[in-house]
Amino acid sequence: MQDEERQPVTYVSDKVPEEKMAELVGTTKRALEGKRSRGVIPEGVWKKIDGRIFYSIRRYEAWLEGSWGYPLESNSSANQSGSVLLATVNVGPKLSHTPRPPRGSKRQPIYALK
Repeated sequence: MQDEERQPVTYVSDKVPEEKMAELVGTTKRALEGKRSRGVIPEGVWKKIDGRIFYSIRRYEAWLEGSWGYPLESNSSANQSGSVLLATVNVGPKLSHTPRPPRGSKRQPIYALK
């Protein structure tokens, strides 16, 4: 019985509804909706069918792997070259710009409540 509990969940179809996808990736349906509406998750990963949102597990995993931004480590024992990116970073305070009124303009009157 313990072996049955440890088996990964498999699906007959690659397409699952948004609620099930949220459960699979360990997030909420609302979080997936937000990522979808902001364009974080591209439309090729999800599709609206009959008013419901379905996700492709295979495409989601491919998109997720592609978003890492670096290639996977190779199994070869060859020497791998590395590169270091050096950049100048300004750590001074960031000044916010407050628009000033034009010269000669009248100031708004200040009223005191009594």
